[in-house]
Amino acid sequence: MLLLNFTVSNHKSIRDECTLEFMRPSFKKLKPGADSDWPAVTYPVVGVFGPNASGKSTLIDAFKYAQAAINHSSTLWQQRPEMVHVPFALDDESAKGPSSYEFDWVFEGVRHKYGFTVTPEGIEKEWLLDLPRTRWRTLIDRDRSSESPTQVRFKEKNGLVAVTRRELILSRAILLEHEELTGLGKSLLDGIELAPFGDTNRERRLASITDSLLQQEMSFEDLTTLLQVADIGVRSISVKKDQAPPEAVRLVKIFAELVDSEAEKIVGEEKRIHIEPLESDAVVRTLEFLHKGRKKDPRAFGVNEESAGTIVWLSLITPAVEALRYGTMLVVDELDNSLHSHLVELVISLFLNPRLNRFGAQLLFTSHDTNLLSPESGFDLEAEQIWFADKDADGATEIYSLADFPHPKDANFERRYLAGRYGAVPRTAPSLLARVIGSDDS
Repeated sequence: MLLLNFTVSNHKSIRDECTLEFMRPSFKKLKPGADSDWPAVTYPVVGVFGPNASGKSTLIDAFKYAQAAINHSSTLWQQRPEMVHVPFALDDESAKGPSSYEFDWVFEGVRHKYGFTVTPEGIEKEWLLDLPRTRWRTLIDRDRSSESPTQVRFKEKNGLVAVTRRELILSRAILLEHEELTGLGKSLLDGIELAPFGDTNRERRLASITDSLLQQEMSFEDLTTLLQVADIGVRSISVKKDQAPPEAVRLVKIFAELVDSEAEKIVGEEKRIHIEPLESDAVVRTLEFLHKGRKKDPRAFGVNEESAGTIVWLSLITPAVEALRYGTMLVVDELDNSLHSHLVELVISLFLNPRLNRFGAQLLFTSHDTNLLSPESGFDLEAEQIWFADKDADGATEIYSLADFPHPKDANFERRYLAGRYGAVPRTAPSLLARVIGSDDS
C-alpha cells in the first residue's frame, strides 16, 4: 500500500476540495518508467502544520470517515436511520450538499483510484479505476442519476452487486469476499493505520500493544528495546494476568448475547459478528513495567502507575515499526503530543532513512512543533512535504503546501513560518484579555 494522493471536499470544516499530495513534483507521468519504481517517485513523510482549530485534525478525520464508510456502510451503518454525513455546516448549501472522498494509491504494484460522493440520502457516486498498462480501466462506475436503485454492474466478469442506496459497492464486495475487490478494499483499511492518540484512547492503545505481544506480532525483547531507545527508565515489560471481576464477566455476557442476537439483523442470513462471552475464570491481561531503582531489585509498575509519556511513546513507536516492517502507512494526529521533540524527530527520521524504510512505508502527521521545520531538526523536509492548515473568513479550512510560496533553497522554513509568511499561525488578540483579567486603565 502506497498512497499517492488523498482528496476530500465538504467534510466538517473542509468545505472546498483539497488534495494532499505525496508524489514528487518531478514525477509527471501516470506510472514510473522501467528505470524507477513507486517509492522513488513518492515522499515517505508529509507533515501538516497549523494553529489550534485550523482543521488539521479534520483532515485526519476525513481519512477515518472514508475508511469507516468502506468498512461499515454495508453492515453497521445499515441500522442507522439515515446516511452518515458530516458536511461543512456553516452554510446551508454545503450542509445539504455532497461530500466527496478519493484515494489514489498503489496496490500490488498497480495504481488505483477509488472514491465516492455521499449526501444525507445516500451514495451519489462511486468509482474505482486501475492502471494495469498505459490507460485507466474502469472497474466501478456508479452514478445514482443513471443507475437502478439496487443493482450496480462493474465490468470484471460482468459481476452484479446488489447494494442499497446507503452502502458502498466496495463495502458490499468485502462483505461478500469478492475475488477481485476484497483485496483492494482491505488494502485501504489495513494499509492505512490511524494511530489512536489522545487521552480518550489510552485503553485502546494499551490493549493494542498487549494484543501485539500475545499474538507474537511484537516480541517482549523488541518492545523493551523500543522503551530503552527513549531512555525512560524501563528495564523490561511483561503481561500481567489478573482474575476478571465477577461483575465485569456478567456485563460482558449480557453484551455478548445482545450483539449475537442482533448480528443476523445487521448482516443478513450469515452471522459475521460474534463475541465469545467471558467464562467465570476469565482473566484480564494488562501491561506491567519493570523500572530500574537505586537498589538491585527493580520495581514493577502497573499501567495506571506508568507515566503518560511512556504510554504515548509505545503507542507511537509500535505502529511505526509495524509500518516500516510491512510497507504500510501510519497517520498520526498531533505527533508532538506529550513527547519530547527529540523523540518526534527520531520517528520521522526512521521513515526518511532508506536503509530502515526498505518497503515504502509512509508517515502522515499533524503537529504544532515548528522545530520540525528548523535546519536544526536533524533532517530536511522538502517544501512539497510541508503542508499547512488555516481557516478563511468563512470558517472554512484551507489545506495548502509550502511549495505554493517562494522558498529559497537555504531558507529557514521555521523562521519564515513563525513570521507569518505562510499563514496558518494563531491570530492572537492580547488586548482582549485585559477585559477578562481587569486593567488599571480607565
